[in-house]
Amino acid sequence: MFHGAVREKKKRWSETTAIFLSGPEVVIENRLNGRYALTGLRVRTSGFGLHLVRQKMITEEGMRLSQHWDRIGPRELDRYLIQDVEHPAYNPQSVLIRAFIIDRMFPREAMQIIEAELYYSACASFALCANREGWFAPLYHTLMHGSAGYELPPFLRKKYRDRFSSYFDVSDLFDQLAICLAVGFDNFSSPFEEIWRNFLKGRQFRRCHLVELGCGSANDYRMWSACGVSSLLEYTGIDVSKANIGNAQRRFHDETFLVDDICSIDAGNQSFDVTVVFDVYEHLSPSSLSTALNESLRITRDECWMSFFNAADIPQHTFREVDDYHWNVLSISMLEEEVRATGFDVEIYSVPEILETRFDGYRHYNREAHILAATRKRTNAKQKRGEV
Repeated sequence: MFHGAVREKKKRWSETTAIFLSGPEVVIENRLNGRYALTGLRVRTSGFGLHLVRQKMITEEGMRLSQHWDRIGPRELDRYLIQDVEHPAYNPQSVLIRAFIIDRMFPREAMQIIEAELYYSACASFALCANREGWFAPLYHTLMHGSAGYELPPFLRKKYRDRFSSYFDVSDLFDQLAICLAVGFDNFSSPFEEIWRNFLKGRQFRRCHLVELGCGSANDYRMWSACGVSSLLEYTGIDVSKANIGNAQRRFHDETFLVDDICSIDAGNQSFDVTVVFDVYEHLSPSSLSTALNESLRITRDECWMSFFNAADIPQHTFREVDDYHWNVLSISMLEEEVRATGFDVEIYSVPEILETRFDGYRHYNREAHILAATRKRTNAKQKRGEV
């Protein structure tokens, strides 16, 4: 980060660094530390050299990711991660992170609703997996009409459905999914939006200062807002894509959304009670992964929840570059080791295991889906949180 003017001694500057203008940006090429773009800078010169006045620095990795996402375009980015199995209304990782937030604020008070929403997530995910594999039609027909063409897994049979019937009707969910598969998921809504709003109504709490890194076009925040979870938060959303941030600001004028770089976050140490990250680290280069992990933890005061779509029980990270992007398989043990080394306790949650052990006959579509929950170790008195 840059505070005030940037100055270099003449010899070191000339040996290591070049500065050039690129449109509205000033780009620094430093042979020791890599390439950076400083956005929105005012540049002034004097007899003592060049002075850069601004505080934000975007790394070369950030520039690459920004260019990748911004090429997709604002309209497509706005819909990108709310379709099919990714929709935050029922995506298991989205449901679990919402549960973490609510349980942090009101410990053990909402376990029945959390369990019901996990069942809702399992039903929706199973149906959409069936569609991908070409057998949604017989599954739907059997559930709706009881035909003998397909045997329902135990978790979709009447005994299971009756356990959660006070929260939602599985038949209604399948009807809604069938329509969305034909016309798109933009207008999908969940009964848990109202259920959570009713749960939160009238409760007293201290708001949690939460930052979401890689917030996209407010993808998960849309559901947090619809459920009333956003009322629990002092929220900041960060994304490297200007198009994503523009979409998010258009939807939520009163919230804070910032263009920033996960490899160089413009925030002080322990600035946020909670940090949330969905599906970012798998897209980083080998040289940037550790930087991004450390930055995420540096700004975290209490807890950091990292959601991975491609983390496996393998000894080493596997990095795969696809054009200007990465699509990596990360090692759970290496992630855990690195996070623990920074002074955090770690819990690893396997998303398939969470759902498959609860709901007999369910199988998850993504075996590599995990959440790493990191809690900062403290030697002082326990931090107060939750209901006042």
